[in-house]
Amino acid sequence: LEASIFAAMRISVVTLAGAELVALQADSAWTKRELAPSSPAGAATLGAVGAADGSRLSLVLEARGGQEILTSSTDGTARIWSAATGECLRILDGHASSINSAVFSPDGGLVLTASRDNTAKLWNSDSGECLRTLRGHLHAVLSGAFSPDGRFALTASRDRTAKLWTPDADACVRTLEGHSHSVISAVFSPDGVHILTASSDRTARLWRADSGLCVRCLDGHRAFVKSAVFSWDGSRVLTVSDDHTAKLWHKDSGECLRTFDGHRDSVNSAVFSPDGARILTTSNCGASKLWSASSGQCLRTLDGHDAWVRCAVFSPDGAQVATASDDGTAKLWSADSGACLRTLGGHSHFLRSASFSPDGAQVVT
Repeated sequence: LEASIFAAMRISVVTLAGAELVALQADSAWTKRELAPSSPAGAATLGAVGAADGSRLSLVLEARGGQEILTSSTDGTARIWSAATGECLRILDGHASSINSAVFSPDGGLVLTASRDNTAKLWNSDSGECLRTLRGHLHAVLSGAFSPDGRFALTASRDRTAKLWTPDADACVRTLEGHSHSVISAVFSPDGVHILTASSDRTARLWRADSGLCVRCLDGHRAFVKSAVFSWDGSRVLTVSDDHTAKLWHKDSGECLRTFDGHRDSVNSAVFSPDGARILTTSNCGASKLWSASSGQCLRTLDGHDAWVRCAVFSPDGAQVATASDDGTAKLWSADSGACLRTLGGHSHFLRSASFSPDGAQVVT
């Protein structure tokens, strides 16, 4: 099996008559692998290695994720750590100011860092070598992302633009201009066709990745839009704002489908549950909320932090929620009951993020 774009791959099992028995969408954590044949030399058919009609065959795809953890810091470095031992494996040192974000490429071979020094950098994740510096932004680079196939890097900046780059060249492929204030984040759609930006000009914008054309402006918030993300299937967009609300939009029409109103202060983040049925928001009021994506009803309020909640994520199976707060703790919650299961201490300052390992067994903060 060889596939160049696992993130956009649909796997089907069909009968000889062409009827589809089962199908699944490849997870974005899967990476390209070449599976060397284990059959005896010269064997060219399944029958030659003992598989008969009716034999049960398995397709095994192995995720690279979870083996290493990537962190970024205001000290101007990013670090790669062993998830198994906690050992720092590599220090990515070269920026002249703090690093705002750091992400792995889909195959794990590259790291993209975005810095306050107005640049982004691409690094070899195995050696820690800086491969190239992406120059062109006129102000701090606030976020970075890779396209699902890893062919492009995307940056967002306070200079009111987002830029598209190719990892194998220093040149900017495309500049997305249209926002009237800082672009806080930029992400690709799951199929890589569109780019979604969030801006402090109170809007989010949808762009064609191939042309840079702005195809839709999502206008409805009354204050800064702090983030914008796609649903897992790419059909919907979720935005959060300093106006104390989150909004759900139809990607193709730009219609606002639902406004999630209930927080008493700025909403910092919002994510979809793995099945897309629930939405999880965090706020400066110290609470997180679980909502029904279809009705907009608030299902649970996760109240227990003593300061701003910066980030909240679902476990891979959707059963638990992890939150990270300025009170120096992370908390684990039941997504069904809303009960706090555990408080994770140990930090001496603000927590900016939390995420689960791919198997859901560990949390990194």
